[in-house]
Amino acid sequence: MAAKIWSTKKNKKIIFKNSPCVVTMQGLNNLENNIITLKDMKILKNQDVYISDGVFQAIGENIADKYVNLSDCEVIDASNLVLMPGLIDCHNHPIFAGSRANETVLKSQGMTYEEIAAKNGGIAATMKATRAVSKEKLTEIYKLNAKDALAKGVVLLEAKTGYGLNPKEERKMLEALYEAYNGEDAQELPALSPTYLGPHAASPEYRGLDNYIQALVEDLPNIAALGEEAVKKGISLPLAADIFLERNFFTKEQSERWLGAALQHGLDVHIHSDEFSRSGGAELAAELARRVEQTASKRRQKGRVLTVDHCQYSTESDLGRLATLGVIAVALPSTSFFSRIPYVDAKRWRASGVKIAIASDFNPGSAIINNIWFACYLALSQCAFSLPEVYAGVTVNAALALGVEDSYGIIEEGKKATLVAFEGNSADDFFTSPIGDHVRHVVL
Repeated sequence: MAAKIWSTKKNKKIIFKNSPCVVTMQGLNNLENNIITLKDMKILKNQDVYISDGVFQAIGENIADKYVNLSDCEVIDASNLVLMPGLIDCHNHPIFAGSRANETVLKSQGMTYEEIAAKNGGIAATMKATRAVSKEKLTEIYKLNAKDALAKGVVLLEAKTGYGLNPKEERKMLEALYEAYNGEDAQELPALSPTYLGPHAASPEYRGLDNYIQALVEDLPNIAALGEEAVKKGISLPLAADIFLERNFFTKEQSERWLGAALQHGLDVHIHSDEFSRSGGAELAAELARRVEQTASKRRQKGRVLTVDHCQYSTESDLGRLATLGVIAVALPSTSFFSRIPYVDAKRWRASGVKIAIASDFNPGSAIINNIWFACYLALSQCAFSLPEVYAGVTVNAALALGVEDSYGIIEEGKKATLVAFEGNSADDFFTSPIGDHVRHVVL
């Protein structure tokens, strides 16, 4: 059964009646550390949730019977539904062309991601396919992937470029993302958090990575202007920047040059790092955070160091450094599953004090499933994160990872209304399905 999608722009008033379990996540509002318990999730039982004009208006028992006029309201029987905040996928590559299914076969025969990349596979293979299609086709591809994510409850989707690999082609990808939100069907898509990942791999047009970084830095004012225009039009959240800091890809020095320039233009930054080796993501995040005077208790409205993503080889000390700076560590267990690389260790992450987000890392090569539920299932079963940590990882902490904690990730009166309803009677029923086919309603 497909999930029913409710847009608060079309459906002005919605009420979910008598849910046995409403997971509000309200207890994390003032949590000073990363130790999340069931109590912090603030689970309410046998409650109605009333949404009007895009806001949670009331949460309580028998609201419908007290003061809501049901004649002009969409009424949903929630007596067998668990309600939780809308899901946030804070690391996703949903815009690309072509297939790399052959790499799944090669990995099954023992080849590594890095070995495949060295033979002109990996990101370079997707670059060729992505460059070969029009901007309009890329928009169409993105819409299909975004709608697929929304059907699984993702109300806010981070979308990275990264398969153009020169300034012109990367700009084409970014423009294709924005174009998806210019039409009438934009209400059928999750909210967009765009990330410019120009330095994803080497560019064939530039001799050496330093020259490619220089070209990207020179084009950054144009990219930043595109992002500002999209925000003014109300079609996306502010643009962020990212880089693949890893052996055989970009160095710490090259990453500092790119991300430092992005911060100067007011862009938030993410860092792909420590996936195959301890490549220095936490160290760079610390340097950049000091530059913008960022701490765990003080982050600017823009130009922030938001996340370090992957982190398989980050030490407890590395992660602890992120915790003191208010930088979120993003676990991407689907990548470990499909690429046969280590899973992150929840015990080490928990001990470090870092706040933890969980995301799909959907992409055509190393995480070939556009399903945040599967990532959550792996986070629980393979990384050993707890149930509360998984919930926080795709709600409140994922909101922190995208810098939107004031608007997303919580069910609370007066807050922006995004919601997922799945079949069940308790919070544990999140894991009734590892792929989210028990989702019945999504409000965005």
